[in-house]
Parts: sequence; C-alpha cells; structure tokens
Amino acid sequence: MLGEESIIVTKDEKYHLYSYENEIELERMIVEHSSEIFGKNTKYFNKRKIESKSGFGTTPDGYVIDFDKKKLYIVEVELIKHDLRRHVLPQITSFFMALQNKKSQEKLVEIFEEELKSSYKVSKEELKSIVANQSIIILIDEVGDPMKEINPLLEIVNFLAIHGEVIAIPFQTYVKDNKLSPDHVHLFKSFTREELEKESKKWSFKWTTVAPEKHLKKATKDIRDVFIEFSKKVRCIAPNVKEVHRKNWITYQTSPLKNFCTVKVLKDSLEIYIKVDQNMFIDRNEITSDIKRTPTWTFDKVFTINSQKDIDYVISLIEQAYECVCDSKNQK
Repeated sequence: MLGEESIIVTKDEKYHLYSYENEIELERMIVEHSSEIFGKNTKYFNKRKIESKSGFGTTPDGYVIDFDKKKLYIVEVELIKHDLRRHVLPQITSFFMALQNKKSQEKLVEIFEEELKSSYKVSKEELKSIVANQSIIILIDEVGDPMKEINPLLEIVNFLAIHGEVIAIPFQTYVKDNKLSPDHVHLFKSFTREELEKESKKWSFKWTTVAPEKHLKKATKDIRDVFIEFSKKVRCIAPNVKEVHRKNWITYQTSPLKNFCTVKVLKDSLEIYIKVDQNMFIDRNEITSDIKRTPTWTFDKVFTINSQKDIDYVISLIEQAYECVCDSKNQK
C-alpha cells in the first residue's frame, strides 16, 4: 500500500515532514519563532519553577506575556508519540494548582519585572493583572491521528478547560532531503478548545453499528440475495476478515484501521468502494471509477453490481484491495 506523507512543494523544492528527535529540539524551534507563533508584541520567558500552596513544584517549558491581550500564557511542549495522559494531563493540572498560589504569582511578577525593565515599560501592577489572566498553551508536533476513532489530545483539552482556557498549537517542520538544515519550513495553527473540537470532526469519529437487517430492508429480494452471496465470498478472502455494519454502510476490515472494502446497499444494486494501489490495480472489465479521497472517506475506486453472475469478477477486484491494505508483504 502506498503510504501517506505530508509534503510541501514550492516552485524549486520539495519539503517533507520532519520528525523531531525530542522535545528539546522542538522547544528550541518554538523559542526561535515565538514572535511568529504568539504575535509581535509578546515576550517569551524560559523555564521557571512554581509551586502550589502545599509545595508541589512544577516547571512549565516556558511563559509568554501578550502585551496586547494583557495575558500570560503558560507553555507546555509535547510530542504526540508520548503518553499524553501521563505527560500532559498531570503536568498541566500541576500548572493550574501552582498558579492558584499567590506566592507563585508574586514570584513570576518579580521575575518578569526584572527581565523586562530594560526593554518594556510595564508597571508592577500591570504585571500582577497579566499574571492573574492566565491561559495554557500546548505546543505539540501533531494534534492527532485522523484515522483514530478517539483523539486523546481533544479529550484532555476538553477536561482541562474546566479549570481555565487551554489552547493547542500543532507546530510542524518540513525539511529537504529528510534532514534538518537552515533551509526549512514551519507550519502551525492555534486551536482554542472550541476550534479544536470543530476541527476534530474532520478526522475524529465515533462509529456506531446497526443490525444487518437495517441495510437489507430497503433492497429488492434479488439484491438481498446478491448481498448474501457477495458477503459470504468477501469474508472467505482471509480468516481475519470481519464484516461490520455501520449506520450507513457495511465495511470489510481486518482491524479498525485496515478497512479495504465498503458497501452501500441500494434498492436495485450494491455500491462498492475499495482501496487500491493505482499503479498495480487491474480491472479488465473496466467497471470501476476513480474517486478522490477525503479526510473521512479514504477510498480510491467505486462500482456497482446487481447480479450474482458478476460476483466472482468483483471478488477478484476486492482481493486486490485486501492485498493492498492488509497483506503485510505490500506494506511500505
């Protein structure tokens, strides 16, 4: 199966998505480009330890003062490959606890006042007001996998938003020749909780299942017979093939992330969608049509059948889809 890859193409160059070695590397890039991320009239401060009233210490990856919004952002830098529940959730909960401590707020005011006195004209009272107006920013290399049914980052952001504003910013770097060099490109966009939830609908789903009869009741008896024979032969392609009845279609898969064929039962036909390698796919009878993938419908070909005499040929096409998606020999 051809792997999906994010690429930025210019007139002269091609840039591929870079995988950060660690959080420190990502953090350095964020500090370097803080004015582009947070705005021109902002100031980025390095790590400073703060404590809750009970003495629980925590050290955010950074702080940002936005002088236009009169706001303090507490920065957490994270990689999506880490366990977000163990990394992000306890860390930001500790931030909220520490920032409720007046002594921690006073300590930050003193630090900011000292560092700003030579470059910004801001009074101590203004700083107190800014520090009291806090938000959390999670800077992360990716907001989530578009093929996963549940998005952990969204779940964490929604939970943490009970305590205050939380903003997620996916920060990505694109490089030439798959290595970091001075000639690189950064891509980022900020999401408030509401924006992240709205955006997530494009790539995060919670599927529901229905009884098989729901699909078949609208079809003629001939089409129901076609489906029964078709279903039996698709499930015989391999022992691990499962038939799952979704709300509006029936899918054939070996796992939730490896669905190779989907069927919509219409009144007078079966509408069948398959995933294929366009360079290898063979359709001698030319019954399939190309379709363009979307974030929510990742199929390459569509065709219809309405007779049992077509099933054997159709299975030869679906076998190619199975080999493309589910056969480990074809995974790259």
